[in-house]
Amino acid sequence: MKFGMRTPGIKKSIKARTTGKAKRAVKKVLIPGYGKKGAGWIKNPKKAAYNKVYKKTKIHKKIDGQLLQMNKKFSDLKMKQKDKITGWVYEEYKKYVTEHEKAPDSLADEQIVEAVLDKINEAQIWIPDGEIYDYYRRKKPQLQKRLDNEKLIEFKSYVSFYKSIVDQDRASVVICNLKHEIIYMNPAAVTSYAKRGGDKLIGRSLLDCHNPESRDRIQQVVDWFAADESHNIVYTFHNEKQNKDVYMVALRDEGKLIGYYEKHEYRNSETMKPYDLW
Repeated sequence: MKFGMRTPGIKKSIKARTTGKAKRAVKKVLIPGYGKKGAGWIKNPKKAAYNKVYKKTKIHKKIDGQLLQMNKKFSDLKMKQKDKITGWVYEEYKKYVTEHEKAPDSLADEQIVEAVLDKINEAQIWIPDGEIYDYYRRKKPQLQKRLDNEKLIEFKSYVSFYKSIVDQDRASVVICNLKHEIIYMNPAAVTSYAKRGGDKLIGRSLLDCHNPESRDRIQQVVDWFAADESHNIVYTFHNEKQNKDVYMVALRDEGKLIGYYEKHEYRNSETMKPYDLW
């Protein structure tokens, strides 16, 4: 909102008296009723009727030397003002949910709106407080949906990090769900089990690759995982030929068992030179 005397534009002032004047003169000749009072009712009756009612129903009040429209609606604001307020509302909503890890209740709603109103006043945007309260209540479900979408996108970006850790491991990693179905194999596992089908094993049961005794052992381990959240890793055997130990490790989602994976750890001394970059 601007205050004080308007700075006159010389170019626009000259143009209004020359080019603009000529154009208006031509339109006056060619367009019947152009420039005359009431022409709007002929050109656009709906808009003219709306403007008539709007002018009659606007309520103004002088506050601190400013003439303010007391029944101003959110829709009456300029687009830039709407965008600013929309951004402030979301910022304050997100801030509350992040700090308290829950959706705001009615008391928190008032705190959020008050914070937004402070920013509106600082920006010298005039809008009745009630309009912002109504706007917030209408948009609240959408605010939560937007926040959930942001969290989902952020989570998906983290998944690529976790996947890369598994994929870069030189030891085989085979991940299974609680039905013993293979849902993922890292590149090392695909190469290691190439003779058994490689990545074609994904979707098949891990139990199909083991004898009856091994199947029973695997199920016993999974049952042990499920019995207690602290049961998370079991040493299964040592592969003499490759000099590696093999483990079964539980996979959990907030404590709930969702699957397991086979972890291999080689015991050979590293042959790679330290920091061999060239």
